[in-house]
Amino acid sequence: MRVAVVGVGAIGGAVIEALEQGRVPGARLGAVLRSSSAPEEVTAAIDAADVVVEASTVDAADDLIPRVTATGTDVVVCSCGVFARHDDPRERLAGGPGAGRVLVPAGAIGGLDVLAAAARAGTADASVRHYTIKRPAALDVDEQLTDRREVFRGSARQAALEFPRTSNASVALALATLGLDRTEVIVVADPHVGRTRHVVEWESPVGRYELQFENAVDPDSGGRTSAITAWSVAEVLSALASGAGPGVVVLAGGRPVEGPEPSP
Repeated sequence: MRVAVVGVGAIGGAVIEALEQGRVPGARLGAVLRSSSAPEEVTAAIDAADVVVEASTVDAADDLIPRVTATGTDVVVCSCGVFARHDDPRERLAGGPGAGRVLVPAGAIGGLDVLAAAARAGTADASVRHYTIKRPAALDVDEQLTDRREVFRGSARQAALEFPRTSNASVALALATLGLDRTEVIVVADPHVGRTRHVVEWESPVGRYELQFENAVDPDSGGRTSAITAWSVAEVLSALASGAGPGVVVLAGGRPVEGPEPSP
């Protein structure tokens, strides 16, 4: 499976390295695209790819996603804040029959498989809340805090619009469960944390769940990105190569992905 990676920052760089080192079974690096890549280079890379990984910016993702899906190619979207820009992101960013899929990695949190299952069981009496606790600098809080402070409370859509670089996990959670406008997000700046913390609370007739995650921060991200995020993308790619979805344990086997024959 040929993978084109768009973006060479904290996430894109780590995905590129994982592909180059052969740490994503069934996948290999086909192309790397940067903001400086020529239009014809972008077109050639998309045409040759079996899947495209977007790890750039929200603005770039807004243009890239429909361009990729129109060719019938799948795209893994890391700049999830792009979905908050549209009332119906499926209509704007996903094409019609024959279009490629828009895939969203879990990113910095887990448990989306059980939460999505709970949402499928019924959402009328369900609620979901996501707490994100990060260093003040990662949230662009310039004030020298001496104690933790809540800097945002609102919907996942509002969080993504206000904190587009640090709300990807909230958007993924919302898309998997109750949607961007029913998922509550609380963002906390804490000067005493060395890692990023996420707490997810779900309650509905089918069950009550509380999930907690404490992630090391990618040193190249300015404290904004959890180191696990790139490996979440790698897990999506591995799942695509094996013909199964994330959350499914594949012990053996896998189906081939049709695409151009590799160059000699």
